[in-house]
Amino acid sequence: MSLSRRAAGDVHVFWPIVEGDWNSHTSYHASGRLHHKSHNKSVMVQWRPKPDAAFSGPGEILTTPIYLSGARTLNPLCRKDKYTGVFEVDAAEISPTMHPCRTAVAIDLVSPGAPPLVTPPSAVLRRMVFSDAMPNVSVTLWDQLMMFETYSRADG
Repeated sequence: MSLSRRAAGDVHVFWPIVEGDWNSHTSYHASGRLHHKSHNKSVMVQWRPKPDAAFSGPGEILTTPIYLSGARTLNPLCRKDKYTGVFEVDAAEISPTMHPCRTAVAIDLVSPGAPPLVTPPSAVLRRMVFSDAMPNVSVTLWDQLMMFETYSRADG
């Protein structure tokens, strides 16, 4: 998975797909249009606040499970020199397979100092905030099962 800022304000998250021309990605455009795309077709189109200097609070771009067998299938090559920062995930940090998948990654836009959307904090395994442009981009690796256990304890 790679994340980039293309045009002024646009944020794109790409998934490298081995077979075919999927062009699979999520885009949060400067206009505020958020969509997921695969096979050059947009789905789940939403209008959100514009990702500019006036952006306030957190705004989810994407939250998805992440697991080792899926990541190894893709085997993407990351060219670190093409990015201002890289959030690397070690194989030991994520679930080995999709079922059961404990781990997920969340990518949020955040205004400086605002917290990302992933809660509770006890479920966060690691977080990195890229503050090279406004709004900032937060990438969080978190434990889904730990999140549900925390909520269950709070309810019971």
